[in-house]
Amino acid sequence: MDILKNRLVPTGKCWCGCGEETLIDAFFKPGHDRRAESSLIKLRYGSIAGFLDFHGFGPDGRNLKEAYEKETGRGDV
Repeated sequence: MDILKNRLVPTGKCWCGCGEETLIDAFFKPGHDRRAESSLIKLRYGSIAGFLDFHGFGPDGRNLKEAYEKETGRGDV
């Protein structure tokens, strides 16, 4: 499922918010993609478990691995 509405283009600045410059074709400094991902999840959902629960995944909900494989046809989670 692709929810992007606009084509994203690297700007030369790291998108995590650190303000550092990136390579011309990169959105993030190495490792900063995970920093951004983690910060947004904590900010909006409190934790990864809260994020998964909000979207219906977890031990008593949908199985994330199975959903990923079904929707993408890939098993590389």
